Amino acid sequence: MADFEYVNLKDDPEHYETSFAAFNDHRYPRNAREAWVPMVLQHGNIQTSISTLETSGESMRVLGIGSGTGVGDCKLITGLLERYQRIHSTVVEPNKHHLRQYQETVSSTENLKKADWDWRQQSWDEFLTHRMEKNDSSKFDVITSLHSIYYMQGGLNAAVDGMVDCLKDGGVLLICLEDKDNAFNKITNWPWNKYHEGNLSYRPTLEIRKSLERRGLLCEIAVFPEFWDVTNIFERRNERDARHLEDFMTHVVNFKERAPSNIYDDFMKRLQEPRTTYRENGRIIVDINPNAIIAEKKSGCADL
Repeated sequence: MADFEYVNLKDDPEHYETSFAAFNDHRYPRNAREAWVPMVLQHGNIQTSISTLETSGESMRVLGIGSGTGVGDCKLITGLLERYQRIHSTVVEPNKHHLRQYQETVSSTENLKKADWDWRQQSWDEFLTHRMEKNDSSKFDVITSLHSIYYMQGGLNAAVDGMVDCLKDGGVLLICLEDKDNAFNKITNWPWNKYHEGNLSYRPTLEIRKSLERRGLLCEIAVFPEFWDVTNIFERRNERDARHLEDFMTHVVNFKERAPSNIYDDFMKRLQEPRTTYRENGRIIVDINPNAIIAEKKSGCADL
């Protein structure tokens, strides 16, 4: 199999932050990645949990997995605080820059400071290992995994087992992801599938749903329209921006510089295929359309 020297984007936090910012600057609508928040807030189990907690006086425990800069989770915590004043939020985020931005948002927002915060600069796998070493069997009322399931080690079953094990009976789990078969992931996952082992673990949404349902959870799926403007990759009006867009799409640091010309040319050819991009109002567009799986853990589900 052909190969080339590369650095995985997730292993370079500074470069990831810059490339992720470029990605965000070119995706629309801007609020698409927070569209899942009302689904969680309006879920029947949330009010049931609040009623139970009001009786016991305990805090509602929220776990954010790969929460990034906290844009989505902060909206969730804000909505929960409007319904219940005792919130304990644990944030698991390996990127120190993103975690710092999240902390700055909380410290500068009066309402968010009402919650108790537990900051963990860890990967999901490190978090689970720490729980096991400390014999920590605590559970969470709400768990969010925001575009982080791709990075979890050990395969899909291990990822799902870990999340379900952390969820209380009656709790709500929210998994946001880009489906393996959408246009964005066909090109994002391509260089890894073709040239490298250990590629990002993109999975079909329905496969994840079935994995959750086999463990006794009730699931529903929503799709949120979102697209990415990749015009600058072709027009190169801003070379630095174009390279960061390429790096985020391939998850390779300095992809254009590191990849042999035949691999880079193949990437550009695939990016121009009708199944990947289309033209609209003078722009070249990739559809992302992230999915949200909202799952309910029924009382009596066995812990794993």
